[in-house]
Amino acid sequence: MEAENSVRNSGPGGKTQSYAHRDIKPGNIMIDDTGAAPILMDLGSVAPSPIPVSSNSVALQIQDTAAEHSTMPYRAPELFDVRTGTVIDTKTDIWSMGCTLYACLVGKSPFEMRSDETGGTLSLCVLGGDWRFPDEGPAGVKRSNSMRNPQGSAANAPAAPSASISEPIRQVVRKCLAVEPAERPDIDELIMMVEDVIDELPEDAE
Repeated sequence: MEAENSVRNSGPGGKTQSYAHRDIKPGNIMIDDTGAAPILMDLGSVAPSPIPVSSNSVALQIQDTAAEHSTMPYRAPELFDVRTGTVIDTKTDIWSMGCTLYACLVGKSPFEMRSDETGGTLSLCVLGGDWRFPDEGPAGVKRSNSMRNPQGSAANAPAAPSASISEPIRQVVRKCLAVEPAERPDIDELIMMVEDVIDELPEDAE
């Protein structure tokens, strides 16, 4: 959260200018020598925020820039299909952070995971918001062990990667990955959500 929250700067008159990184992913987040502070790397994708999409040419420019600088499995849907009359803002980074959190929990982006499962294109999975945790079926319903292992081998099978992910953490990911930008939290709301989750963790899990 600190990494995203720090991509701000003071503009003329002391006003705060917001920026969107547009390429947040595990490979672009380093941890400092203390092991406590994240450092957001690779600022070549950074853009001012918000940006009104006032014409087709602006839409195409944003879309082309995103295709070049924003890693596809972590790219927000509004950057795949930029529409005139919309506004591109820091909600793109909220989406990417949801993908990044999922990848830290499961091992890859939710849309890489789903694309591999279905054989569908990654972009269609993103645009349709088609993803789930590995232990979930349609509509986010958790599968039972017998459903995952129809031959009755559940006792011998390894647990699904997401089996131990708590519901509050799942909810953070789900809110970040709302297809409509307006339905995602802003950075301040996300920080509060994460702090609430951390406060509820057992002491030995923090």
